[in-house]
Amino acid sequence: MNQARVNICVVGLGHWGPNLVKALESHPAVKVVCGVESSSERRAILSTRIPGLFLYPSLKEALEAEVIDGVFIATPTHTHYEMVKVALNHGKDVFVEKPLCLTSKEGKDLVQQASQGNQILFVGHVFLYNEAVLEMKRMIHGGELGRLNYLRCTRTNLGPIRSDVNALWDLAPHDISLSNFLFSSRPSHVSCNSHSLVGSELEDISQAQMIYPDGRVSILFVSWLDPLKRREVVAVGDQKMMLFDDMQPDSPLRIFDKGVMRSEAVDFADTFHAFRMSIREGRESVPKITTGQPLRNECHHFIECVLSRSRPRTDGQHGLEVISVLEALDRSAQDLGRLVKVHYEADALP
Repeated sequence: MNQARVNICVVGLGHWGPNLVKALESHPAVKVVCGVESSSERRAILSTRIPGLFLYPSLKEALEAEVIDGVFIATPTHTHYEMVKVALNHGKDVFVEKPLCLTSKEGKDLVQQASQGNQILFVGHVFLYNEAVLEMKRMIHGGELGRLNYLRCTRTNLGPIRSDVNALWDLAPHDISLSNFLFSSRPSHVSCNSHSLVGSELEDISQAQMIYPDGRVSILFVSWLDPLKRREVVAVGDQKMMLFDDMQPDSPLRIFDKGVMRSEAVDFADTFHAFRMSIREGRESVPKITTGQPLRNECHHFIECVLSRSRPRTDGQHGLEVISVLEALDRSAQDLGRLVKVHYEADALP
């Protein structure tokens, strides 16, 4: 690889494709040398939307014809495994949009192959490159909320209705990834209820809880059938609380100086000590931070990892752990919400 330039091929140039190309080429070391789009009709449209970008009908053709260092894969989820395999087999570093693939067995295979080939495998969990989420992490781990007790994640909208994965696999990867990041841990047990309410074979709403080894909890709700587009995470500490609202990019964080306190009081009538709970209502503050440019940050982080050969924040193992949680949530939903243990394929990795 020419250290002065990283040649990138972008696979899957739907409505998100031009944004990816723009974000990548904002890095001074990057050149998007080609794209891959299987549809001839789409290639004709893209030739006007992204002029000057040569388009191939298949990744294999692009890899054989061009000098490429890294491959960006933004195709439907069911194609991820085969696309990543092709790129890794050609010795390329790979960025793949979330989720990594559809099964933990496939994910383990990809992570092992990338490790054996000393290749970068990067999964596009974009919220971990959001400036407001990074500030949440800093504040939580700096103790500004006290002990973080639980997270509540809400991700809803009216559509888009997908045909390849259900709402859980479409939306929940963001919040699983984000919860693991904020807790610096991964859930040991989960429960989930999912429902198909519009007659589709795929479930369009899910509600779930993820229980972490120290007893803390992240609660998720995702839906394709909601009148409101919401992208919220509430973090509840024993000293303060915080709201992250991705729909407010200029002021995404709010801090609430409030909580529940347990105070010890003497009950003179019964001469024993009792514990009474009291509510503390304090001030609300809005930190001066924006969401920044998460897509740009994510793309730049991938390029820096390619150049430095360093481990990405959202590497293949991070993506594999998210898949393991999704599989456990599916098992629970199929058993009417039973609490199930998460089996991590990542534990078997070297």
